[in-house]
Amino acid sequence: MKNVRLLLFILMIGLLPSVLKAWPGMPLPPLHVDGRNLVDNCGNNVSLHGVAITPSPWFNGCQYGSSSQYCTWDNYDVQGCLNYNNAVMDRLTDTSDGWYLNYIRLHLDPYWTNTPGAPIPENDISRFDFNRLVTYTDQVIVPLINHAAQRGLYVVLRPPGVCPEHIAVGDAYHNYLIQVWTYLSQHPALKNADHVMFELANEPVQILGTNGNWGSTGNEHFAALKNFFQPIVNLIRNNGANNMLWIPGTGWQSHYQGYVNYPITGGDIGYAVHIYPGYWGGVRNYSDFQAGWDTNVKPIADIAPIIVTETDWAPAGYGTFGTATTGTAGGNGFGANLNNILYNSGNVSWNVLAPDNLLDHGDPNGATAYGGDWQACAAPVKHWFREFGENNYMLPQSCSNPNPNPVALVNNGIYEIEFSNDANLVLDLQYGDDSNGAVLRPFGRNGAIAQQWIAIDAGNGNWRFISAASSSDRCVDLASASTSNGTDIRLWDNYGNTAQAWTVQDAGNGYYRILSSIDNNKGWDVPNCVMDGSESMQLWDHYGTGCQLFKFNYLGSSARRIDQQTESLQKSLSVYPNPTINGNLNISLGTEEDFDLKIFSIDGKQILVERLAGAMTHQLQTNLPKGIYILKVSGQGFEDSQRIVVQ
Repeated sequence: MKNVRLLLFILMIGLLPSVLKAWPGMPLPPLHVDGRNLVDNCGNNVSLHGVAITPSPWFNGCQYGSSSQYCTWDNYDVQGCLNYNNAVMDRLTDTSDGWYLNYIRLHLDPYWTNTPGAPIPENDISRFDFNRLVTYTDQVIVPLINHAAQRGLYVVLRPPGVCPEHIAVGDAYHNYLIQVWTYLSQHPALKNADHVMFELANEPVQILGTNGNWGSTGNEHFAALKNFFQPIVNLIRNNGANNMLWIPGTGWQSHYQGYVNYPITGGDIGYAVHIYPGYWGGVRNYSDFQAGWDTNVKPIADIAPIIVTETDWAPAGYGTFGTATTGTAGGNGFGANLNNILYNSGNVSWNVLAPDNLLDHGDPNGATAYGGDWQACAAPVKHWFREFGENNYMLPQSCSNPNPNPVALVNNGIYEIEFSNDANLVLDLQYGDDSNGAVLRPFGRNGAIAQQWIAIDAGNGNWRFISAASSSDRCVDLASASTSNGTDIRLWDNYGNTAQAWTVQDAGNGYYRILSSIDNNKGWDVPNCVMDGSESMQLWDHYGTGCQLFKFNYLGSSARRIDQQTESLQKSLSVYPNPTINGNLNISLGTEEDFDLKIFSIDGKQILVERLAGAMTHQLQTNLPKGIYILKVSGQGFEDSQRIVVQ
């Protein structure tokens, strides 16, 4: 397979049936995951389109010869690199010329991060120099990212190089990625930048499975992928970086089906796929392409957003990596079926491999590549991206933002929640009582765990607040989901529903409103602002009084706390088969004790309740429709949860 380096431009898309303004300079609202979709801060589904670019001489024209007109810089010429790549961005965001791209997949190329010397393969990290990573992130990568923002471009940042053919948990390459992402996720120009996303690695091929065998498609290999990428996600989140993350699969980023059973968690997670005509046994007609997609990508695309960060095609003789024709959607050919299948999925973003796939020889002043031959990728991609952009473009100011002043809380961050009318008072779980209905109140700061709250990103600008004192992850709850004034705000079992999701809005001067996600006109309040601890928290119309405004004092992070919607809380509970085809399950706790079983939808609605007794294993016919659910069991002195999938 290939060892190529890339940058990728993406488009932000939405809905506006009117005359378009130019793309450059458009606002770039932060993107996050809502269900299977990538959405903006207004809740609009977003599809991205673009091209990949790599800032190194070879990929910036010198592959056509060091003395050719297309080779404009070399010898670590930082300004020459910036001039060329900025010019490419300018050209491919020029809507007057028909180019509608709005993101770059930016490769932090080993050309900059390796000690200079004789050429070595891109998967060889023996000459990696951390000091060069630091230097050229500042001198090359950050300036390119800043220029991208000026041109209305999102950025997907990729680490230097490609994976070796074999990777394993704890090996040298794993530790290399950990080192790189530890640095990048703390960089002030990258961390929580609205338009910057991270793609964690490029083209894993095989991984050492949990059974000790190398491979790419077995459950044991996806279990190993979970063990490989989850620690990287955890360290990024623990560094306080909430950037959108894209996770690669095996087989040069062609296999994803097992991630359904071993999903990567941590909030705002999608999956980065590569598709070429030779993948999945060859996909040069509709039936083969759809079958390959349905087997390898669709299972995870049904539950998470997808971005295709590499593809290209052209008939033989053009020199593209992928050899195929555009053809006809539903018939023979690769390109038209790619566009059709990705569009029909409804949650896929994609880009071509390089500027050379769009512009002749990658020349910023060049004509459409391949002489405009429709059977090569440049002409149809330009047409499709323009058509999509003109018909689905959204001006960010035209939408109604449900949370116009979002706060950058850290997912899994631990906070004191301080009252604005008395800096010595914080939100307190009375007596540290870990039971349903326990009282929440203002109380003097004492450093107790009962005054610590774990913020969990609930999507759409909403947050869930779990008590650090709760062994069962109980959280702040609006009683009975009632929006009547005076409704208790209390501690309750974490169901992940809207009654437990709170909209956090900036009120200025370091203070925030905490409003019900059900009714943003009402929020946290203390009755009559009685702050001596005798009054418990309630819901009330928001007037901005001192007992309705709060400061979040960050104390640290808690990687062990994961939203119930995304991961099992413990591993003692055994549920099989999982996924289940028909909803029938076997449930075992390794005990004959009685226990209660509840099943919730992914949005927290209770669907099924059973009392199970007197057997080590129970057979359950749920008759659940296809989807993802949370199964929760509880009994005398224990409680456990597990994610289940019905196919």
